Amino acid sequence: MVHEHDDETQRLAACEAAACGCRPMVERAFRELVGRGQPMTHALEAALVVMRWHHPEVPPPEAAEIVARWVADGRPH
Repeated sequence: MVHEHDDETQRLAACEAAACGCRPMVERAFRELVGRGQPMTHALEAALVVMRWHHPEVPPPEAAEIVARWVADGRPH
């Protein structure tokens, strides 16, 4: 028996592996806005819009966590 949550997990795993193509777009939106001097909050909001465009089925709080994790991966800690 396949659960809906399992399907979502697999779909987002494809994003993590760049198989669906949304992760690079999300990261690019964030990176380019920050690179142009936009506030971090605006860049995160734009990246979240891109994520939600590709995955409207993902609840907004979860999408925000995913986006924050993705963009944090590219920044020095």
